[in-house]
Amino acid sequence: MKKIFLVAISLVLLNPAQLYAGDKEDLIEQIKQNWVNTSNRTVDTPTVHPNGTWRASSEGGLWEFQTLKEAQSQAGANKNTLNARPHHIEVTIVGKNKDVTYANYYLVGKITGPDGKVIVENYRTRASQAFVKENGKWKSIGEHFSPLYGGSGVIFDLD
Repeated sequence: MKKIFLVAISLVLLNPAQLYAGDKEDLIEQIKQNWVNTSNRTVDTPTVHPNGTWRASSEGGLWEFQTLKEAQSQAGANKNTLNARPHHIEVTIVGKNKDVTYANYYLVGKITGPDGKVIVENYRTRASQAFVKENGKWKSIGEHFSPLYGGSGVIFDLD
């Protein structure tokens, strides 16, 4: 029994990547849940860095820094709802401590107005996000969204 334990410990020490094996899967699930939350017009505050995040939205705007409070406010204030799901999520874990990730994926769905009327039928966007791991949780620190060929970006207001 002692030999088996020593062999197992040796394998982990020789291949420390095993210690991070669940991080990729955890982050993919976090990204999927984030878009469920967005469709429900909520912000999952533990997944946004408490200092805020840099973002460029698919409406074609410039880079902006958004605090956690601003992200929460935008989710509740916008009268339109983005109902989208991520596809083909790729996650790359980097950094000396394996505590930084880069994720890229496609986001597909539609945008509806307050009455449920479909405003954008073909929302298709490329997405990339950067995360850092703090206290065992992945926190978003940067995100970029750009319309995919033939698709529409987000529309925040249609007054």
